[in-house]
Amino acid sequence: MSPVQLEIFSDVICPWCYIGKTNLAEAVRLFTADGGEVALRYRPYLLQPDFTGPSRPMSAHLAERFGPQAAAMTDRVTEVAAGVGLKFQLGQAIAADTRAAHQLIELAYEEGGFEAQQTVAAQLFAAHFEHGEDVADPAVLHRAGAAAGLSDAAIERAASDPAVAAAVARSLIEAQQLGVTSVPTFVADRAIGVAGAQPPATLLGLLEQAAETARR
Repeated sequence: MSPVQLEIFSDVICPWCYIGKTNLAEAVRLFTADGGEVALRYRPYLLQPDFTGPSRPMSAHLAERFGPQAAAMTDRVTEVAAGVGLKFQLGQAIAADTRAAHQLIELAYEEGGFEAQQTVAAQLFAAHFEHGEDVADPAVLHRAGAAAGLSDAAIERAASDPAVAAAVARSLIEAQQLGVTSVPTFVADRAIGVAGAQPPATLLGLLEQAAETARR
């Protein structure tokens, strides 16, 4: 039987995506420990498709978008993140255009599959949420790519190759066609899915349901 194909639509500046990534790791561990097989792939989503201008402090950006509610939102997500072992430093976070980050994650899959993708994503999540770094900064992107074993030439291609940008654009269109309107969204076999930073038990249930459907 073929592995469950699980696509993870996310953005590296989405706090719930980082939390969801952590919960998914536990769900996959449980699923595979019970004999299940799953093939994973990150897919892009732009949390801020209309972001323009240079990168800037996230606190100011959120205050512009959400007004007085921004502080309470930040406190809530920081508390939830701590519950899964993540130490958010959102007061230092930088709002940025994530297109280049998505292109690097896409190129990583081409070069090294999900393992490379996952390393790049993990590096960028940590850079944004824990270290106050700009995920649009070429130096930050280069470090993330190098951590995944990508060559300098590959990292440069992620930034400059129109084919990589086109692949990301196609995935963004596919997300719309699949009805993805928030992230994280986990889609199994292009048939069933769940949205939000679901607990491991819910994500495990998604994998089990997809596997059972495939057996019928």
